Amino acid sequence: MIQMPTLRRALAAALLLFCGSRALAEVPTKHDALAAIAVLERTVVGPEAADAAKTIVTYAQVSDDVMVDIGPDEVPWVDEKWGIGKDAELSGQSMLLAAFIAGNVRSQIKNDRAEDDTYSGWLFAIDAYNRLRAKNPFRSPSIDSLSKMESGGTLLQHAKDVQSKEEQEAPADAQKKPFA
Repeated sequence: MIQMPTLRRALAAALLLFCGSRALAEVPTKHDALAAIAVLERTVVGPEAADAAKTIVTYAQVSDDVMVDIGPDEVPWVDEKWGIGKDAELSGQSMLLAAFIAGNVRSQIKNDRAEDDTYSGWLFAIDAYNRLRAKNPFRSPSIDSLSKMESGGTLLQHAKDVQSKEEQEAPADAQKKPFA
């Protein structure tokens, strides 16, 4: 289940625009999610990748087998301006969001534990970012920063810090009205 404790409107808009336009006939199974993740491991562009992203996001939203925290600390790239045009930015940001969710979900399924894994989500997003940049040169300062942390061996600790912060904020967010 996707938890959105401190969700920005831009993130919600990107997610809804990207995924809302693609209808899904039925709720995806764990097998469907894993097959969709395999697609994103192969490609992050084109209709096949978009359909896979929809399956993964839908699975994360409806399944009690996974929990993915999404907020500005987890997906800081959603508010960035990359200078590649609004549609291209939205598409790239949405695909990177789906990649983050895919890495997070894959880890949870593999470990058979519904526990947010921001680190695995970031690793998948960094890989997807590098593949997207090969097709369309742009820069995401936040993903570049995450990549530098990974190269320096500090990304895992940063993920733990972000997750700890989210856990501390969760009780306060539970009292807020849900995003509509």
